[in-house]
Amino acid sequence: MVQAKIAAFGESDIMLIFKAIGADVYPVESSADREDAESRLKKIIKEGYGIIFMTETIAAGLDSIIRYYANRITPSIVVIPGLGQRNNYAVNQLRTAIIKAVGADIMAEGVKNKGQE
Repeated sequence: MVQAKIAAFGESDIMLIFKAIGADVYPVESSADREDAESRLKKIIKEGYGIIFMTETIAAGLDSIIRYYANRITPSIVVIPGLGQRNNYAVNQLRTAIIKAVGADIMAEGVKNKGQE
């Protein structure tokens, strides 16, 4: 059985959670410049991680890289909300994935589930 290496990339306050589950953590300050964050992410990708969890504050500045890998098998980049200020990047990524899978925006306001009418 092949195991995928798991990395977590984001603000240090949330990295402790991932360290507790055995992921390799790569803390970065939310104030880090985009080029520094981009080079660190590319290094993580080159190291062969199968899953990379990334906080939305950092991900917002790395959107082009995230979109590039979105249709690739590896790495799977999962954007998660951070503990600080939210920018809805993670929610928008989830919405895009659901639309792609289901063919409809089931997260849109005003959409009712069957039986809730």
